[in-house]
Amino acid sequence: MSIRRHDIVICGGGLVGASLALALAPLPLDICLLDPAPFAPAPRADDRTFTIAQGSKRALTALGVWSRLSRADFQPITEIEVSDRSGRFGLAHILAEEQGVDALGYVTGNVALLAALYGALGTTAVTLRQGRFGGLVRDADQVTITLADGQETKRIACRLLVGADGTHSAVRAACGIGVDSHDYGREAIVSNCRVSRPRPHTAFERFTADGPIAALPIGDDRYTFVISRPDGGAWQALAEPDFLSRLADAFGDRLGRLLAASPRLRFPLIRQQAREWVAPHVVLVGNAAHTLHPVAGQGFNLGLRDVAVLAERLAQACRAHIDYGDRAWLGDYARARQTDVAHTTRFTDGLVRLFTPCPRPLVAARGVALNLIDALPGLKRALAVRTMGLKAPLPRLFRGLKP
Repeated sequence: MSIRRHDIVICGGGLVGASLALALAPLPLDICLLDPAPFAPAPRADDRTFTIAQGSKRALTALGVWSRLSRADFQPITEIEVSDRSGRFGLAHILAEEQGVDALGYVTGNVALLAALYGALGTTAVTLRQGRFGGLVRDADQVTITLADGQETKRIACRLLVGADGTHSAVRAACGIGVDSHDYGREAIVSNCRVSRPRPHTAFERFTADGPIAALPIGDDRYTFVISRPDGGAWQALAEPDFLSRLADAFGDRLGRLLAASPRLRFPLIRQQAREWVAPHVVLVGNAAHTLHPVAGQGFNLGLRDVAVLAERLAQACRAHIDYGDRAWLGDYARARQTDVAHTTRFTDGLVRLFTPCPRPLVAARGVALNLIDALPGLKRALAVRTMGLKAPLPRLFRGLKP
């Protein structure tokens, strides 16, 4: 059986894996991006949206991806309104103008962003290979991957395997790496809704007695609602008029009446972290390494910072002729990511815990906390820097520079 050889194989052709392949493309390395699905996202296959932080936009611009998005593919967020539905008061506004940026972040769709990434990859020498990861064998110098392509088994060898294959990572499992998980006991319901009174370029984070509701502008009179509920299955099963009525009761009238809703998606809300991010000749990035609650929209942005740091260190390793498959070198990368991942995890987890159902005195305290954020510029600035992905030190990509 013949073996195809590459320097680096990235398992997982989603947003994080494709971004890493593109970041590594200029290096003197043979890169392969592997995914079981075709590298051509179908327009109707996936209407998920993502919040792209200001720092992540800088990275995507440096990679030549942002210029491939049409103006209709993204919506700038110039204001974020954070409020507590459970109490009588508690409101904070974060404005792009106050923070000295043109936008705090951007909302874009999974399909549009993947298409831009694949388009950019098409101009590089990166090998795009369709195939399903079936296992691995490691030796002193390389890792050999088995692909399950129909009834035929194929093998690929590489010096470094990157697991960018998501929360249920097959690469992580094949390495015997366990995870620490926390189930929030809630599910997210996602639906695109038309509203009667849109507020252009304004995103909402509304905390209710049953969990947070995010509303993200996606153009014209449409918003993506991400609803955290303990009874997600019941909400998904509701007829559209009943769903709109319950959502309006929970969210309030900040966007006027809710007029129509798309079919709903549902997924469990968990926090998960791999117990190890590296093994000999293997490194995990994105959700394969750490999965966050979607509150504040930090998941993809954190994964893109993994990409930026790993690409920068691989560029340094190439210049210095260092073995980047070495466990000690990979351990240095993992340690470099620990602080950012830990702080971002505590930030998102803290928001969820702060705004979960609690006694009325604590509801009042939450309202005071939101009002303090709104009244204290320094506190608001710290929150904005965190959500914009601009917390120093920044990797080169997040400063708009190539790795």
